[in-house]
Amino acid sequence: MEDIEKNKDKYTKFFAAKYYKKKEEHLTQSERYRCSSLGEIWAYYHSVIPEGHTKYTIFDFDGRISNSVDKSSKSVLTDSIIISAKNKICNYCWGMSWEEVKEQNLKNNNVKMFLRKNSVMMDRMKYGNNIIIFGASSSPLGRTMLASIVMKEAIKLRITHSDKGQNYDWIDFNQLFQSLRTNSDDLVDYKSCDWLVVDNISRKMRTEKQTTLLVDVIDSFFIERFKNKLPTILVFKSDIRDKSFSMEQDFGVGLYRILTSGRTVTIPLTEKDD
Repeated sequence: MEDIEKNKDKYTKFFAAKYYKKKEEHLTQSERYRCSSLGEIWAYYHSVIPEGHTKYTIFDFDGRISNSVDKSSKSVLTDSIIISAKNKICNYCWGMSWEEVKEQNLKNNNVKMFLRKNSVMMDRMKYGNNIIIFGASSSPLGRTMLASIVMKEAIKLRITHSDKGQNYDWIDFNQLFQSLRTNSDDLVDYKSCDWLVVDNISRKMRTEKQTTLLVDVIDSFFIERFKNKLPTILVFKSDIRDKSFSMEQDFGVGLYRILTSGRTVTIPLTEKDD
């Protein structure tokens, strides 16, 4: 993860101008604290979350994918999948259903403050609650969007639990594999960070030898994170419910333990084939 200090300064100045119409040096102590806290949050967003995903909240997840060329959009998810996914994300982040969150949004002038006060993300970190988001499609479904929504809620803990010193990281599966294989300098961050997203996990055609290598390289990493109760958000570009899919055989014991654990929430974004 990149150094956040430069971005923190930039965002602190931005919030000083936005909320108080002042330069940073003219802020009162309380104003400076607020702007600095928000600046730190947004600096972490910028450093951790993939480009284009920092703006999303649970209210943006509607199952529609936009075309950046002609600005059109199309629905890629059924209503039942959208509601199920929102319910699971809301329960994970705030311990309530999507209907309850939606009701608060309608009647509460400051729903952001309400959700912050009702966050259960510290419990998720304490108990090592994982999430697996998946869907059998090479096209966008909102998998990374959902992961970013959860990661943003984890980062927001810095406002209410700044003394905990949480850290975060986000990495593509192939990049993680190469880092593990070469024992890169970044590996210690991936192993120990409080919140980790492993994105774009693909089930590819591999020879028995290639699968053995993959499992040998990644297995201890995920076993260690699971054992240490470090929340991991896994994003699969395939349907892990497929009858031909075997998490243990294809990806090893570590990911299999995460999948079958009572500490893991699974969120499908495609219909299950009969």
